[in-house]
Amino acid sequence: MERPRTALVLYGSETGNAQDVAEEMGRMTERLRFDTTVLDMDSIQLRDLVKSTIVIFALSTTGQGEMPQNARSFWRTLLSSALKPGLLRKVRFSSFGLGDSSYPQFNVAHRMLCGRMSQLGAQLFCERGEGNEQHPEGHSAGFREWIVALKKSLVDRFPLPDGIAPMADDEFVEPKWKLELDQEASLDEKNGVNDMKDSIPSPALLPVKSTHTAELVSNDRVTAQSHFQDVRLMDLRIKEDIKYGPGAVAVIYPKNFPENVQEFIELMAWSDIADKPIKLVSSSSSTSNSPSPLRHLDLSTTHLTLRWLLENVLDIMSIPRRTLFASLANFVKEDTEDEKYQKERLLELANPELIDELWDYTTRPKRTIVEAMSDFTLVKIPWQYVLTALPIMRGRQFSIASGGHLRQHQNGQTIVQLLVAIANPPSPIIKYRRRYGVCTRYIASLKAGQTLNIGLQPGYLDVQPDEINQPVILIGPGTGVAPMRSMIYQRLLWFKSTTPQTQSHHLLQDTILIFGCRAQENDYFFREEWDEQTRNAGLTVLTAFSRDPAKPKQYVQDQIRANGEMVKEALFRRRGKVYVCGSSGNMPKGVREALIDVLSSDEGMARNEAEGYIETMEKQGRYKQETW
Repeated sequence: MERPRTALVLYGSETGNAQDVAEEMGRMTERLRFDTTVLDMDSIQLRDLVKSTIVIFALSTTGQGEMPQNARSFWRTLLSSALKPGLLRKVRFSSFGLGDSSYPQFNVAHRMLCGRMSQLGAQLFCERGEGNEQHPEGHSAGFREWIVALKKSLVDRFPLPDGIAPMADDEFVEPKWKLELDQEASLDEKNGVNDMKDSIPSPALLPVKSTHTAELVSNDRVTAQSHFQDVRLMDLRIKEDIKYGPGAVAVIYPKNFPENVQEFIELMAWSDIADKPIKLVSSSSSTSNSPSPLRHLDLSTTHLTLRWLLENVLDIMSIPRRTLFASLANFVKEDTEDEKYQKERLLELANPELIDELWDYTTRPKRTIVEAMSDFTLVKIPWQYVLTALPIMRGRQFSIASGGHLRQHQNGQTIVQLLVAIANPPSPIIKYRRRYGVCTRYIASLKAGQTLNIGLQPGYLDVQPDEINQPVILIGPGTGVAPMRSMIYQRLLWFKSTTPQTQSHHLLQDTILIFGCRAQENDYFFREEWDEQTRNAGLTVLTAFSRDPAKPKQYVQDQIRANGEMVKEALFRRRGKVYVCGSSGNMPKGVREALIDVLSSDEGMARNEAEGYIETMEKQGRYKQETW
């Protein structure tokens, strides 16, 4: 019996982008008639690689060239010295890396993976591809080009038997999981969703596995009312005592608003079915073990309905991806001219070679899936297939701003504080609808006293207690100051616990905080705290205000240059550490350039030596960057 054609598509993903890429790869290999399984890298054993006809990776680089959380166990296994060089010689693989060129270690995790796979004998059947978040279109630009080459390589290297052709792009592929009516269930309660009488999402807990239930003590705006941006300081309490260190992140799982859910229900003509009990069933005769799209939820006490899924699970307010339009094309007839036009337009948006078409329609105006469905009025998604047609909503990560004595309340509860900028910029194109960040709009609706399930992850700054013996420079403009606050309080606690006799007003004398914002009276976060720590613990605070009419226009990199001797003393003469957190893009690049300028100024080292010194700091773990 001929061995079945199987594809194992694996992802290492921190925010969900690599998972999206993997799922698109999976849909493509399905159309080429590979029996496909898509999983995170930590969910497989090494022997699973050898069993598959092809293996394709989608891997993000996080931190300073590190593996995402759900790829670390697999990577440790792959690095084992017990593995023999030819172990994976039967494996045919390819990979796509997602990175950010504002990080010095651009796509390093992906490149290390490819190198290690090759060391163990695995062979590339298609050259690896890479995407860059700093591209105007993000990683999607590189991916759209690469997936065309991947498809060609698969067709050429793994041809189908005579008489069997790949599925056409507009041919419907039966999903491996679908919904159906649950005749045995009955809904005699509200089930944690809101009807149209409510304007905000249900306060019911979302049953995400491996999370902690937290009470929201306060959710206060910390920017001036006159300031254009609403930034919140969320104060959450968890009953258990949970240890976390500086750089840790909390994961918030958002919900959609009832008005948007109802609009989508009406667009799809689902009003009659929206509140009826449904269940998820496997519809696949596949030999592979396809994971459930709801495997991250504990549904043992939840009654599923379409409305519940739309509010809690399906990301209908996200910007639609190319694969959505390819999926929607399956659900349009061609009996009328309007239907033919809409199907043709959907296939244009689904075509990976027409990059500009998709960009202009989706990303540039920040158009949502709900808005797209308002344009394609003849498309009606069969509700049975909604979990595979629409993207799953994922948790969003926020750096924890609490640490030290602020980590635990006197009653034993764990304190988790988050500094969150609410994203609601106007659209330059769609004037009649305001743009919202899916998660931050949800956060803005939360009231004190509510409970929610949050995840906690260690992050990548890896701050250790022995660092109190070194000077540190903490560079955190805007909400990037959140992990810096955690670190400052943690350093203070470490100092007090290890050197109790030291006078307190000297404890932070080797800690330098460089903070930047727009204006002192508008968005100078934690100003009173920094003043107190300066007076009482010797903290050095350097501020840069970019839009303050009373002060010169400055950015954090200007303060680095203006205080070059202090910076040089801390980083070069005393071999200190530097941490950079905040928005990706120009800021981290500007900081790096400023540090090089300072080290190579006056009669210091040559510029190439300064660049080499910064690279050495990175290798030694003395230069850490976390941007978003």
